[in-house]
Amino acid sequence: MIPKLVSALGIAVIASISAAQAHHSFAIFDQSKVSYLNGTVKQFELVNPHAWLHLVIVNDKGETSTWSFEGGSVAQLASLGWNPQSFKPGDKVQIGFRPMKDGSRGGQVMNVRTASGQKLCSNRGCGDGSGKILAPF
Repeated sequence: MIPKLVSALGIAVIASISAAQAHHSFAIFDQSKVSYLNGTVKQFELVNPHAWLHLVIVNDKGETSTWSFEGGSVAQLASLGWNPQSFKPGDKVQIGFRPMKDGSRGGQVMNVRTASGQKLCSNRGCGDGSGKILAPF
């Protein structure tokens, strides 16, 4: 009986370590600020454990690059009005995000505004402290 208990505990520990390693914290994002960019949707992945919005961003020199923004889970975002059709390739959007601490191209989604003016916020709030509509793009 003791060997079976030890074996079961060992398996449980290994499984929990694997799960913990697969999920990361949001410590990689700079929680002290929200930045804004205008871009064109390349791909929207409403998947677990976290949704992803990939945008093509044009810099001030006219050069394009792909930025990737991480959101909450499907259930969290769906409860806030997000759905698989929220963003389609080619859609123009403005994103509010917490930038990556290392300066890489991406961040944590706080809000996304479509060209029609619809604003979708993340499960961590809108990030602007007010819920107001952002300036036009």
